[in-house]
Amino acid sequence: MNDLQLELPTGALIAGDAAAVFADALPIIEGLPTGCFPATAGADGLEVRFTDAEPVAWTESALLRTPSGYAALLDAAALAEYTDLGDEPVDEFELLSERFADADAALFQGVLAVRSDTGRVSLRLGRDGSGALSRIALRF
Repeated sequence: MNDLQLELPTGALIAGDAAAVFADALPIIEGLPTGCFPATAGADGLEVRFTDAEPVAWTESALLRTPSGYAALLDAAALAEYTDLGDEPVDEFELLSERFADADAALFQGVLAVRSDTGRVSLRLGRDGSGALSRIALRF
């Protein structure tokens, strides 16, 4: 699926299980470039491109548990729209999961999510030859 994108108006990335993103979720990475970035999904996960430069090195930033089977990326600015601003799991997750159908990934209310049957995904950072961040990926 090639028409996906991640909107990062603040550059503060929240990542986690799409069914368990709560209103008090904190960014896992801050200081990312701001803007709208293209993403692609496939059998091995999801990749967001910040630049056209190919990564020469990848590092694992975090290992995320995904008991619902869906891993999500969203900007901190999208959190209020996606959650109830309470302590319960988001009801919007059901609407997001309906968007998947046969797709590998879906976008709903600023949340970019990918299906993972493994129960966990790794958040990886790809850096180009100059050391600048060129990709973020969720890998199964």
